[in-house]
Amino acid sequence: MPLHVPDYIRALVPYVPGKPIEETQREFKIRRVIKLASNENPLGSSPKARAAVRGNLGELHRYPDASAHHLKQELARHLRKTPVEIIVGNGSNEIIDMLIRTYCLAGDSIVTSKAAFICYRICAQIHGVSTIEAPLDENLHADLSEMARLARDNTRVKMVFIANPNNPTGTYNTTEEFGSFLKDVARIRNGSVMVVLDYAYWEYVTAKDLPDPMELLGEFPNVVVLRTFSKVHGLAGLRAGYGVARPEIISTVEKIRQPFNMNALALAAAAAALGDKAFVQKSVKINNIGMKFWEKNLGRMAIPYWKSQGNFLLIDVSRGLGKCGSEAYLSCLKRGVIFRPVANYGLAHALRVSIGTPEENRLAVKALEAEIPLAVRATASSPQAAD
Repeated sequence: MPLHVPDYIRALVPYVPGKPIEETQREFKIRRVIKLASNENPLGSSPKARAAVRGNLGELHRYPDASAHHLKQELARHLRKTPVEIIVGNGSNEIIDMLIRTYCLAGDSIVTSKAAFICYRICAQIHGVSTIEAPLDENLHADLSEMARLARDNTRVKMVFIANPNNPTGTYNTTEEFGSFLKDVARIRNGSVMVVLDYAYWEYVTAKDLPDPMELLGEFPNVVVLRTFSKVHGLAGLRAGYGVARPEIISTVEKIRQPFNMNALALAAAAAALGDKAFVQKSVKINNIGMKFWEKNLGRMAIPYWKSQGNFLLIDVSRGLGKCGSEAYLSCLKRGVIFRPVANYGLAHALRVSIGTPEENRLAVKALEAEIPLAVRATASSPQAAD
């Protein structure tokens, strides 16, 4: 008899990561490849984190600290919270999965927006939980009032997921919008709908009206905030993330957290990275410089884009290059530049471009410029940022 697999697992489309550099080199037989596809830190990792990894290599035969005591203590000081308000994970992705596994049953639903981080939907489907998506406005901003309505009208909705700023669009929702939204959700079924705020790119934010997640956390007991070490701290390869919430939420999710879910090197590197303020400042500075460089050159090439609060930009190659995203992606791939096609987010006309080093940015701009048809160059006018 064949093994039974639930229909929602059979229908699952796995997450597709950015194309690796080594694979591109092999496939196209090119030596130099620039990867601006996965929003990684172009400066590498925090020097203090690397030193912590080297210092712990002699203890690899020992199991890691299952309680993550040292990392939680460092996070508590950094966030001005208590350790009982913090849970750590193998990247924030694991915490997304743990939250859904803890608070949802098969047949329940989560709410998010269209073109939101795709792992919300994947983690939900793994557990037989459906995803309801609110539309975006014409500038690719999430409609929080519609998300609240969807949660209110469907009694099986247990959680709402919002990335702020959002990946892959780079757009965000304001403090004013969140104030109204969170008050509305708090009134739904006696505050039983959880709101998960994904702030993976918080350190890069420059907008003054993008709300501080810790302030929202203090005001609303149904809020969980997710953060990661994969971006500004440059620890994507070690997988380290954390969630912050009221102690009663954390203690409940801790019951289903796997022991040793973070390895010893990740624990040590993450704790050390929190103390490397110079590296964070340098990373933010190079991102700001790179963002201005890209905006200037996209304007020069008449390629529309959306203003971003992350370390990446979403660009409209259908208007700028006369190609769909997958076509532009493959063309640039052959030139040794890896961007990220985002058709799986419903954005077939676009590419996501991570901000690189100055040299990487220059070479990537040249690759894009080489793809602009002569007819488009002759008729193009200066684009407007979409918001």
